[in-house]
Amino acid sequence: MKVITIVLAAGAGKRLGGPKALLAWPAATKGGAERPLAIAHAEARLEAESARVLVVVRSSVFHALLAHVRPGVDLVSWTAPDDLGPAGSLAVAAPRIGDADAVVVTPVDVPPASAATVTRLLARLDAGASSAAPPLAVRPRHLGRGGHPVVLRAEALQRYLEADPPPLRDHLRALGNRCVDEEVDDPGVLHDLNVPVDVIRVLGGPPRFLA
Repeated sequence: MKVITIVLAAGAGKRLGGPKALLAWPAATKGGAERPLAIAHAEARLEAESARVLVVVRSSVFHALLAHVRPGVDLVSWTAPDDLGPAGSLAVAAPRIGDADAVVVTPVDVPPASAATVTRLLARLDAGASSAAPPLAVRPRHLGRGGHPVVLRAEALQRYLEADPPPLRDHLRALGNRCVDEEVDDPGVLHDLNVPVDVIRVLGGPPRFLA
């Protein structure tokens, strides 16, 4: 399958204290430089399964991220009202997925998923491709709790090309038994980085933001 990733990184981060897209994230390799969390997501996916990554961000942080962009990463500036939330971000990204077969959708406010976890989700998505009603989406679960990222067949994002797109959670529910869960041995899929204490638990220090 040709896979791309959509990183939903347009949140203002009011509870965290700054834009989540710019949260300082540790270097991928020893001796490397910190980079914004949105870029860490993009790099993790490009180095694993994704041919391209769309990062949906607010125009206010667009230029701050430009200095960190590498080939394969497309920044998508979004200026819609906050009350549209992640559904609005998906709506602006969905027309840009091109000829992708599958799409990894991840909110920015989680740690970048491991290659092994995303590979397992994609394998589950692909496993039923020949069935009469193949799965359209796969969600990770760990110890019985749902998490992120979610992988979807490109056709499952058709709803986000239409008016009044729903929150992703509601859309997955509407898919019924064509949205399946996959148990993974990865507690990271449950982490949320919504308030400073969440960052302290994961990184060992308070949140900082890269300009």
